[in-house]
Parts: sequence; structure tokens; C-alpha cells
Amino acid sequence: MKPREVRLRDFLRLSNLAEPKSPPWVHSAPSSKLIKIIEDEKLLAMRCNVFKKEKLCYLFVGRAAYKGRDSLNPQPWQLPSVFVMRFAKPPPIKRLYPFDTGAFDGNRMPSYLTAFDMENFELGSDQAQIGRLISLYFDTPRRYVDRKSLDEEKIKDEHLLTMSHAEILALGKLYREGSTRNYDDRAAAIEVQIGEDIPLRREDLLGVVIPEEYARTEGVRESLLKFTKHIETYRLLPLSLNQHYSTIYDCVERIYNRAGVQI
Repeated sequence: MKPREVRLRDFLRLSNLAEPKSPPWVHSAPSSKLIKIIEDEKLLAMRCNVFKKEKLCYLFVGRAAYKGRDSLNPQPWQLPSVFVMRFAKPPPIKRLYPFDTGAFDGNRMPSYLTAFDMENFELGSDQAQIGRLISLYFDTPRRYVDRKSLDEEKIKDEHLLTMSHAEILALGKLYREGSTRNYDDRAAAIEVQIGEDIPLRREDLLGVVIPEEYARTEGVRESLLKFTKHIETYRLLPLSLNQHYSTIYDCVERIYNRAGVQI
């Protein structure tokens, strides 16, 4: 009998892994787009550089993990604005990935992962795959949000993994490693691709995180309060753009707490 490579998508689908409720989904965008988002009252699906000829709106599960190009001395409009979503009825998922596909496509992932084709890691469009993935590698949503992955031997022994599961083992190694300059928190965040615009609706938008300067701009706070009562702000500091993310993560966590979200 010939050996058979086991794809992560099939492994999760055929498993009896628990399917805990997914943490909220988070969309990040440069604040240069914030006023247009408010005017349009929606998050726009934009033409994608990775999945050519498709218009996609990207979110990450649980964390504001998306990062644009870093800047040593950012201006307020370069800082991220973050939309924290928990949908009563989620928009149709185009596809799921266990990491940031832009980082993979841009060769910012370690070679032990890029030894495999990116398409091999696609999880399909079933939202239940999110919970199964979290159960496999992190056990609980709280551990996933905190990026506390399970030990390799525990996963191997519990699920009888062999070299037929090499892609599954490679992803586990990625999740266990600390962030580096090339593969940061985007490496351990579940990516959700939506193939249409996402309207801003009060029943779906848990909260937003915006730079202080925008909160002081006439009409911004008042407009956002139509969609959510939870608005968190953060200051522009004399740091690089990426060094603001710990503050942004704290803001997202406060939204969870204020909105009564249990992770």
C-alpha cells in the first residue's frame, strides 16, 4: 500500500475534535481608510494581490493580527483602525487559512512551512473548521487568543501523527514558535476571507479601536456610535508603527470585556 499525505482540511473535517465557539473576528485597516469606511457604512472587499482577480475582505479570528508595512515615524493616518465583529449571521466565507496568506505568499514564513504548497493548508469554507483547528493546536479559544499552543508530543500522541501528517506537524511548529521580524503574530492567526463587502451593523459590530486623533475629529465618534457603543482609542507614540500593536491588543481585549465576550 502506498503512503498517503493527509491534508489539514480533511484531518479536521473527519476528526472528533471539539468545536468551541469561535472568538470574534477582527478586521484591521490603515486609518487613512477610516472616514471612507464610515461614509460607506461597510468594510469593502478589495482586489487581492494573492488570490488574483478576486475581491476579498480579510479578517483574523480573535486578534488584530494584520499588519501593513512598518514605519519608523508613522503619521496618525498610517496607524490601524480595528473593527471587532461577532456576527449574528456570518457572511458567506470564501475560504479559511490557518495563517496570513499574504505573509506566506510574500515569502515571510519559515522554510519548513513553505516546503509545502500554500493551497495544501486551505481549510475550506465551513466555520466549524475554526473551532476544530483551535481544539487541535490550542485546546481552548483562550489559549488560542493568548497564543499558547499545545506541546508537539501531546498532539502527536493524542492524534497518532506520522510523516503522512507532515503539513499538520509543520503548522504546529509554526504556532509554537515565538514571533520574529519575518513571521510575527500573523503566523498564528486564523484568516477568514469574505468575498463581499461587510455592512457595519450594530448587531454585528462589538467595538472599534481607533487612534486618538480620529476620535477628536468631528463626526467620527458620533458616526461610530451608530454601530457600536464600545469605542477604544490609543495614542500616537514616538515608536514604529508595529510597536503600537501591544496597545491595540489591549484595546481589543477591553472591548471583549466591555461587551461581555467570554473567550
